[in-house]
Amino acid sequence: MREKKVRGIKRKSYKMIERIKENTLEFPTEFFNGYWHLHLPVAQDFISSKKTPKKIKRLCIQTLLDRAEHLMGLKPNDKEIYRVVVAVDLPDLWGSQIIVFKGDSHFKDFFNRNDEYQKWLHLSDDRNIQIEWRLSVPNDLKISGFKEVITDEDGYHYEGEIWFIGDLK
Repeated sequence: MREKKVRGIKRKSYKMIERIKENTLEFPTEFFNGYWHLHLPVAQDFISSKKTPKKIKRLCIQTLLDRAEHLMGLKPNDKEIYRVVVAVDLPDLWGSQIIVFKGDSHFKDFFNRNDEYQKWLHLSDDRNIQIEWRLSVPNDLKISGFKEVITDEDGYHYEGEIWFIGDLK
């Protein structure tokens, strides 16, 4: 028995890209706890579905990268340090987002994930999301991958990958 195809895939993809663009027209001005972020504006069951083609998922990641690059060009020229980063959450993509950090302390604190409930372990350099997903990434952006391990007191256990692409230097 064949799986049903995803209905409205072009419409849903187009709508997601339009929403990402609309939300990144201007550089953010409101930061909460030192950052602004834009989660994927799309239903989880659409972007995380095994039936959604990889080319659509690739387009989603590439759109986040393109809009992050757009935001980098809009950084205000004030005394603040701003970092624009794309977080790609694999395997299901739904947690992917664009993050703009205001100030270095918030940026550094964000990557400090090493306690009994959550660990981020560096992925080896022989993996490369840019090659695996055929992404166009500007040369001045850095790429760093982590294996994410989450365990809670109820015994829930999750493992995935988070790739960060952007102002990481």
